[in-house]
Amino acid sequence: MNVIITYLDTMFSTYPQTPRLLEAKAELRDMMEDAYSSLIADGRSENEAVGQVIRDFGNLEEVAPALGITSDIAHDSANFADKDIPEHPPITIEEAQGYADVQQHVRFRVSTAVILFVMSPAALILLPVAAQSGFVPFTDGVASLVGLVALLALITIGVVIILATSRETARYGRIPEGRFATSPAVTHWAEALAMQHERGRIRALQIAIAFWILAPIPLIGLALLTEDSPQNGFWSVIGVVLVLAFVATGLGIFLPRAWAKNVAEELVRGAGHRRNFGIGSDGERSIVGVIAAFYWPFLTAAFLAWSFIGNAWGISWVIWPVGAVLFGAIAGGTSAIEGYRRARP
Repeated sequence: MNVIITYLDTMFSTYPQTPRLLEAKAELRDMMEDAYSSLIADGRSENEAVGQVIRDFGNLEEVAPALGITSDIAHDSANFADKDIPEHPPITIEEAQGYADVQQHVRFRVSTAVILFVMSPAALILLPVAAQSGFVPFTDGVASLVGLVALLALITIGVVIILATSRETARYGRIPEGRFATSPAVTHWAEALAMQHERGRIRALQIAIAFWILAPIPLIGLALLTEDSPQNGFWSVIGVVLVLAFVATGLGIFLPRAWAKNVAEELVRGAGHRRNFGIGSDGERSIVGVIAAFYWPFLTAAFLAWSFIGNAWGISWVIWPVGAVLFGAIAGGTSAIEGYRRARP
């Protein structure tokens, strides 16, 4: 029911909030609530009832005569009119809702695959150093082989998960590819869906960013605390693995909560609503560009300092995969924050 209310708010948001339109909005809400309750009483599921109500009442131009507001919205009707013949068939509410349901269903599997990708180099980083320090009964060669097998195994599992989920979403392939014409009803429904789940997404993003910011602390802390220990290299590598774990944890918290916004972005693509979600904005790209401008030179300086001063050429290479993962997390978090900022009124 919350989706219907949010949908209704979005549908009227582009029009002046005059007393007549506010009265019509209240009338339409009562009609939609009655229709929804009737459908639920008939045994329809919540998703089916919401979809049917939006199909029946979701086009304001169609219900305007019954509400007596045809003249009130006439001057804004051109905002949604498509003056060109659409290149692709328009998307329907049923199709949009089905795609959203599938994305919600597979979201945890997709995030699991991403976590596996991030953690895949952990064994390859850890085991050779553990073997050198005598913590595992392997030679360096065997440890490297086991680590490589673990890396390939985790990547393989992640790819299999992604392929399995792609089979479920295949019937909606034209949506992520943008091969559809949008409609006001689908656009309003997508915006309502995103707003309904926005609070949970922002809360997950805040927690994830905390994990990403804190990610270097285990590496720095272990390196400093074990500075005089003969196993300093091993504990530093443990810190590297913990960095990966922190980044993966943040992604595991955030990605499953971002499904509604991702679906909404795809459904409103080309509908003139990109600004609402910050899709591909110049500001977003410029922020990531500024970060990259100092991030990679700093990473290079850190690599050279660690390698020369600490004579750690055998292990200092790990700074690059860890740095790449961290940069991806920083860039993703920055983009998400920028998108949220632009979405706010």
